[in-house]
Amino acid sequence: MRLRITSTLAVVAMLLVAVTACSAVARHHEQLASQLVTVADTDDPISGEWNVSFFVHGQTTPATFNLKLEGNKISGTAFSEHTGPGTIRDGSWEKGKLNFTLDFKNHQSIVITGSLQEAKLVGEFTTEGFTANWEAQRK
Repeated sequence: MRLRITSTLAVVAMLLVAVTACSAVARHHEQLASQLVTVADTDDPISGEWNVSFFVHGQTTPATFNLKLEGNKISGTAFSEHTGPGTIRDGSWEKGKLNFTLDFKNHQSIVITGSLQEAKLVGEFTTEGFTANWEAQRK
């Protein structure tokens, strides 16, 4: 009888140790999963200042973008000596694609499309009846 009680207590103790270990592993996995979600939510590859080059009829026109990503919406500003200051309208960042319109006081709007490639933003722009290429590197 004493052996049976001792054996039963040993089995119960092992079960308690196993349940406690499983609970600890489950808590650890939950913590890792929440950290992964946090990293994905804060992953923002485009916010910040960018040195931009517009390639216009064989010439390079420098500019600056100051981009801010919130969710999939892009806001911000632009500046070049040619256009003066401008603001971003209808900006979006979806599936790795950048789209927005730059509005200026003294220049026709510029429609921007692009993507992030090897730490550079690259794409096309359309303004004044033509389409050409542009690229930008983070400042």
